[in-house]
Amino acid sequence: MMHVAFVNENALGHGSYLLPFVRALEEGPELGIVPHRIDATPLPPSLARWGDASVKGLRRWGLDFHPARWRRAASLHARRQLDALRRRQRIDAVVVNTQSVGLEMVETAADLPVLVCLDATFEELSRTGWFAPNGGSRALLPLTLAPIRGRERALLAAARALLAWSEPVARSLVEDYGIDAARVHRLPPSLALPPAGRARRRAPGRRPQVLFLGGDFRRKGGPLLLECWREHLRDRCDLHLVTRSPVSPEPGVHVHRDVAAHTPAWRERWEEADVFVFPSALETFGIVLLEALAFGVPVVASDVGAARDVLADGRAGILLPRPDRDSLAAAIAAVLDDPEAARARSEAG
Repeated sequence: MMHVAFVNENALGHGSYLLPFVRALEEGPELGIVPHRIDATPLPPSLARWGDASVKGLRRWGLDFHPARWRRAASLHARRQLDALRRRQRIDAVVVNTQSVGLEMVETAADLPVLVCLDATFEELSRTGWFAPNGGSRALLPLTLAPIRGRERALLAAARALLAWSEPVARSLVEDYGIDAARVHRLPPSLALPPAGRARRRAPGRRPQVLFLGGDFRRKGGPLLLECWREHLRDRCDLHLVTRSPVSPEPGVHVHRDVAAHTPAWRERWEEADVFVFPSALETFGIVLLEALAFGVPVVASDVGAARDVLADGRAGILLPRPDRDSLAAAIAAVLDDPEAARARSEAG
C-alpha cells in the first residue's frame, strides 16, 4: 500500500477539490493508496498574525505584501504538518492543491514525488485583478509578488507532475513557464452525479427560481444579479441567494445562509432551480458550474476563469463576455422563454 499525503488549500472553492479524491481512496482500499489529509488553512494563531494581518493605507497598493505573506504562511503551516506526519508515518508521495500552499515544499520534492494541482498560475492571476485591483497596484506587482514568484517556479520545476484544473492553466504552464507538456495533466474538479433518474423538482404553480451560489457575494457578481432582478425580472421569477455575505431578503428574494455543499439543503436548492446565474467578476475556475451541469440546471455565466472551458464554448450554457443588467436579464429571459434550447444546453453539459 502507498501512503500519500493530500495537502488541501481548504479556502474558497479549494475546500472541495481534493476531498472527492480522498473520499474515493478511503472507500476503495483496492486502489492501493492510503490517503492522509492535511489542511493548510485555517492558519494557527502564530502564523495568522503574520499571514492575515493588513497594513492600513498600504493594502490598496499591495505594499503590505498580503498575497505573498498569506501564501508563505499557509505553505509553511502545511509543510510543518507534513514534516510531523512523516516523523510518524512513511509517506510515499504528496499531492498539493494548490501551488500557493506548496511554496515551502520545494525541498520536499527533492526526496518525495510531489504532484501540484493548480486552478491558476501566478502569471495568469497577475494578468487579472486577483493580485492587484487597480492600476497602481498592478504597476507594483514585480515588487509585491517577488517573494513568491521565484518560489512558484522552483516548485513547478521540482514537481513530479502538474495537475491543471483546466486547459487555460495547462496552456499557461507550457507557454508562461516553459514546462514540458508531458509533465502537465488535466485533472478537473470531480463530484458525484445525482442519482440516475432523479428528476429536479417542478412544484405546480410555483414561480421560476433563479439560483445564485457564492460565498463572496460581491466578487461572485451578486450585486449585479440583484440589481438585474429588481429592474427586469421581479415580476416573473424568484431569486434564491446562497451566500455567507450579509444580504437582506426582500419580497421575491430568498437568502439562504450556512448551506454547506452536498447537504440536503444544498441539493434542494439545485433540484428546485430553473436557471443558475454566475456573473462572477473574478474567477479562476468555478466548481459551482460543474455542480449546475451535474444537476442539469441551465447556466448563465460570465466568460471568466475556466467558464468557457467548462461550458464547452457556450454549447453547455450561456456565456456573457461583459455582463451588465440588460444582457444578464436577456440571457435569463432566454432560458425561461425557450426551455427546449435550455434543456439542450443542459444535456450537452
